[in-house]
Amino acid sequence: MNNNEWVTTPILPCSNIGDTLAFWENLGFTVTYRQDRPYQYGAVARNGHEIHFVRVKGADSGYTGCLIRVTDVQDVHVQFCKSLKTQLGRVPFTGVPRISRMKPGQSRFTITDVSGNSVICVEIGEKDEQDFEQLEKKSWTPLQKTIFLALRLRDFKEDYAAAAKVLDNALSRAEEEAPADKAEGWIMRWELARVLEESEKQRQCETNLASLDLDALVIEDLKRKHLWQE
Repeated sequence: MNNNEWVTTPILPCSNIGDTLAFWENLGFTVTYRQDRPYQYGAVARNGHEIHFVRVKGADSGYTGCLIRVTDVQDVHVQFCKSLKTQLGRVPFTGVPRISRMKPGQSRFTITDVSGNSVICVEIGEKDEQDFEQLEKKSWTPLQKTIFLALRLRDFKEDYAAAAKVLDNALSRAEEEAPADKAEGWIMRWELARVLEESEKQRQCETNLASLDLDALVIEDLKRKHLWQE
């Protein structure tokens, strides 16, 4: 069978076809089709991949999304961030529309459009899923396992509140944990507090981090690993 004989194209709901097509066009996609009557429908394409949209009443009431597999996900993230900054004057990491933050080495990010559709860009041959499978390592301490769980909640699901909650629980019982692991946990929690606008929690994280007996270079390496650059 010819590999091109079957082609699957996602159709996502939208609240307004014009606004939705304009959003994706500003990200470098080409509008390939649009109709406004008898119902709103449109399509965009980039690098041979198409996304179709149809106006659905109450489209912003639930989750819808699809995957786009790319060869260089870091480069695509940079391109999208530049386009969003040009379009909106800033890179939106919260609200609608938004794009998830991305750290070096991460193999996916999510962009949410003006209708609330989440499109996940995943690097072909993704490695991070294999890395996260190590979560069940019996040799890891409770805090080490929690750090990896928090990373999954933060980077895969964009659930910053849930990531903060699991870190808070683990850090409150981390007396016997290694100083470097505690430092990593407090740095991650500080960054989540910044995103969640928890100024008092940020100060608490700074105090706890300063109390650890660690070389400054170790702290700086952990900050480079976990602090997002706006």
